[in-house]
Amino acid sequence: MEYYHKFTITILLAFSTANIGQSEEILKYKVTDIMGGDTFIAQTIGDDPQVIRARIYGVDSPDEGQKFYEEAKQYLKNLIGEKEVEIKVLTMDNLDYKVCDVFTSEGNSISEVLIKEGYAWWDEENTKEALVLKKLCAEAIRQKKGLWSDVSPLAPWDYRRSKGLPQITYKTEKKEESKEENKDEKIILKAKGNEVYKGTFSSSNVPYVDVSKINFKDTKIDPNELLMKHTPTIARDETGKPIGLSVPNINQIPYANTLGFQDGDIISSVNGYPITDFSQIMPLYEQLKGVKELSVQVIRGGKPTHLYFRIP
Repeated sequence: MEYYHKFTITILLAFSTANIGQSEEILKYKVTDIMGGDTFIAQTIGDDPQVIRARIYGVDSPDEGQKFYEEAKQYLKNLIGEKEVEIKVLTMDNLDYKVCDVFTSEGNSISEVLIKEGYAWWDEENTKEALVLKKLCAEAIRQKKGLWSDVSPLAPWDYRRSKGLPQITYKTEKKEESKEENKDEKIILKAKGNEVYKGTFSSSNVPYVDVSKINFKDTKIDPNELLMKHTPTIARDETGKPIGLSVPNINQIPYANTLGFQDGDIISSVNGYPITDFSQIMPLYEQLKGVKELSVQVIRGGKPTHLYFRIP
C-alpha cells in the first residue's frame, strides 16, 4: 500500500509542484550574441529592452584556448543563437555576469542539454545542489560524449588556475534537488501513459480515481527523470500572472492518462496549494505523503476542473 501512495504522489508532483511566495520571475529574452560555451548576451522582448550578460547556471564550458572551446561555443549558438529563450535570473557572479536558469521556448533546460551532450562540466564548486546536472555529467562521461571523448580533458577551473585567470564564483538560493542519490536503482519506464482514465463515484457523486485499482506493473518512477523529459513551463494569463504549469507531452508520462490528465492541461494547484514553479517537488511530497485524498486542479480549455484521487 505504501508503494501505491508514494507512486501516485510522485507522479503527480513530478509535473505539478507548489512554490508559494515565489518572487523570482521568468522573462522572455532574445539572444543577441554568444560569448562562449556557457555565456551569452540577451535583451528583453518588448518596449524598453534591457540587455544582460548571462552565465548559464550549473555548467562550466571549456575556456578560450582549451580543446572543445569552439565546439561548445558553436553548439550553444546553434541551440539558442538569435532565438527567444526564457530566463530566470538567480544571482550575480564575481565577474558581474547574471547567473541564470535558461530554457528554450519548448521548456528544455539549457544547463541540462549542455551537460547531457558533453559540452560542459557540472560546476560542482558553485552548484553542489544541482544533483540532476551531476547525474547527467556522469552519464556523459560514461558515454564519452563531446569533450569526454578526449583521453584527459582539462577542467576549465584547472585551466584558469594554470593561466592565472580569475575563477568564477557565485552562490544561489536554489534548493537541493534530492536528499540522496539513488546510484544503483535502474530507472524503468515501461508504460507509455496511453491507458484510459477510469474514474468511479463516491457516495457524494464526486468522481475520483481509486489508485489501488491501477496496475502499475512494478514501474519505478524517478521524478528527476520525468522532469528532464517533461520540463514544465510557467503558464500566465493576459496580465502576466502565473496561473500554473504547462507540461509538454503529458500523454507520454507513465499512467498520466490513467490518472486523468490530458495534453494541454495547465496544473494550477494540488490540495489547494497554488502552483507557480517546479523547484520544490520533494518538500511538497514530504508534506502530502501521509494524505489519503488528493485534489488536483487543472485548467482545461480555459476552464478549471478537478481531478480527485483516493490512495490506499
